[in-house]
Parts: sequence; C-alpha cells; structure tokens
Amino acid sequence: MFNPFVATFIKVADCGSFSRAAEELPLSKVSVMKQINALEETVGATLFKRTHRGVILTDAGKSFYQNIKEIIRLSEATVDEAQRIAHNENQKIRIGSSIMRPCNRFIELFESKIEENRYSFEVVLFNDNVDGLTPMLDALDDKIDCFISPCGSTKILMDYGFLPLSECKCAVAMSRNHVLAEKELLRLEDFCNQTVLLIKRGNSYVVDQIRDHFIKSYPAVKIVDFDGYYDISAFNLCNRQGYLMETLDIWENLYPSLKTVTVDWAYKMPYGIIYSKKPTDKVKRFIDYISCHSATFFHSVR
Repeated sequence: MFNPFVATFIKVADCGSFSRAAEELPLSKVSVMKQINALEETVGATLFKRTHRGVILTDAGKSFYQNIKEIIRLSEATVDEAQRIAHNENQKIRIGSSIMRPCNRFIELFESKIEENRYSFEVVLFNDNVDGLTPMLDALDDKIDCFISPCGSTKILMDYGFLPLSECKCAVAMSRNHVLAEKELLRLEDFCNQTVLLIKRGNSYVVDQIRDHFIKSYPAVKIVDFDGYYDISAFNLCNRQGYLMETLDIWENLYPSLKTVTVDWAYKMPYGIIYSKKPTDKVKRFIDYISCHSATFFHSVR
C-alpha cells in the first residue's frame, strides 16, 4: 500500500547505516542507496545526512520517520478492521422469520447449546399473507440465507435444500364451537360426515398420505382443497366455514379462535432449515456446521 522504498527508509533509519540495512533486507548497498535517493527525490527533501560513520536523520527525515510509522500503524489497523468486518459478514446468517415459521427457538438453542459459536444471525421478518411460503422461498440468496419451517412438499424438497432438524405431529384444528372441539383425542371415525380442509394434492406428500387414507377407508369424509401452502387465510377459512383442518402441533396457539386437537394417527411432518439448492459457500459451511450439531436440535428446535 506504500511506496516500496518506505520500508527501506525505515530499515536504514533504524540501522543508521546503508551497509547494515543492506545486510538485513537483504539488498546490495548500492540498491539501498538508490532507493533512498529515489525516495528523497519523490518526497522533495533530504532525509539522511551522510557521514563517514553512517547516516543520520535530518529534521525532515525525523518528521518523515515519525509520521510514516504512524501512517503504517493506522493503515495496518484499517486493514485489520476491514478483515474483521469481512469475517463477521461471512459468519452472519440472514434468517427469515414469520408467525408460522419463527426462528426464535432455533437461534435460542444455537446460542445456548453450541459452545463454539461461530455464527451470528440477522433476522428478516416476513408476513404470512395469501402468498404463503412463496415470498420466503423467493428471498433465498437475495434477502435471506435460510429459514426454519415444516417441509412436507416434494416440490420444495426437489427445488431447494432442506436440512431436517426435528418433526412436527400432524393434528387437526377446528372452531372452538365445533361439535368435536370438546374431544382431547380424535379417532379417524370421528371425521365421518365432516368436511376436512387439506392442502391440494401434490403440495405435501404427508398430507397426500392423509388424503389417501380418508379416501380409502373413510369415504364419508368430505375433502376441501386449499390451493397452495398454508397461510393465515387457511386458518381464517377453517374458522369461517366450520371445517376441520389438518394442521401441525407447532401451530397450536397460532389462531386464538381455533382449537388444535391431537389425532390418533402417526403422521408427522419434517421440520428444519430450508435454503437454496445451490447455496453460497457461506451457507454451505453453515449447513455443514449445523449438521455436525444436529443432535443438539433434534426434538428440541420446535
């Protein structure tokens, strides 16, 4: 970052001799003298007084020596600070978060359970609007690096990266005034002659299994499709129409007017980190790092 002759100048000043400076650099004495002469010409001042015993800094040389040493110190500090900031940026993970897909539990576990904490987080908030999951998926690699979510979608699993950390239990939500709301456990026969809201076929392989179970074994169940991924409008529709709605235990307290009831079935939804199919090196390192600590999160991150 400096005139290369500055280092030679400092060495000559410290040694008090062209010869001793040449031995330590190492350069020939002639090369050292030529560099000092060129530097003095550039500066426009004589920096050394030559004597038969060596060299002595002139007043201009003393001023130049003190100032250039300070400039070098500040320059090195500036470079160190830039490198520190760059390192921190490279260790900062932008994580999306919404009411239905919060990141707080994951960050809490990460910061409290992993002793060798290499990463920090920047939380980017999203609304759970009618577009559902789409804005968060579209934001990957642009506004966010990843987000935490249930994921039973074959399409998402094909188009994006997914690191499972836990599982969610499939349950059923209903209006608190629904005839089945008094039950603490639903059996599949309870669904007969009821209308059930399910994500449209193809959007979740887990929900597709539930759908097929109803169709095969409980044909009296009426199924209504919800087009797209669940968002708040799905809960509004469930409450307004009096439907039963397949949901997840993690959304139990999401919608105050609805009650979530456990069902006597074994259906579960994977839960983990969604990220780009072709992640940046930073995100890839982060995912690999979390994978090594997956035991910390499994069954605890929700």
